[in-house]
Amino acid sequence: MHDEIDEIDAYFASKEEITEGEVVKMEHMMMEKVSINPARRKLLRTVGIFGKTEKQLKEESGLNDFFFKFNMDFLLKERFLKFEDGMYRLTDSGIALHDSVC
Repeated sequence: MHDEIDEIDAYFASKEEITEGEVVKMEHMMMEKVSINPARRKLLRTVGIFGKTEKQLKEESGLNDFFFKFNMDFLLKERFLKFEDGMYRLTDSGIALHDSVC
């Protein structure tokens, strides 16, 4: 067997590398997913600049448990929110989105 890289190997190797342009495109897609969803916008608005506890967010958002967890998981996973010291807070991306859509 040869240790040479053929065209197919080179193609798959190049697919593993994510370019800066692709990263920006993915970030914009996530921002769009948040900005077009009224529940997610409301959660960002409710967290605001001072942060909120889970209890405060649940009460003020008016979302049932399923939709609250679903949307919060999304916002945390995509790093628009963070949880620290018992409070949900906006990340830098969350602040940028909050300022533009809320």
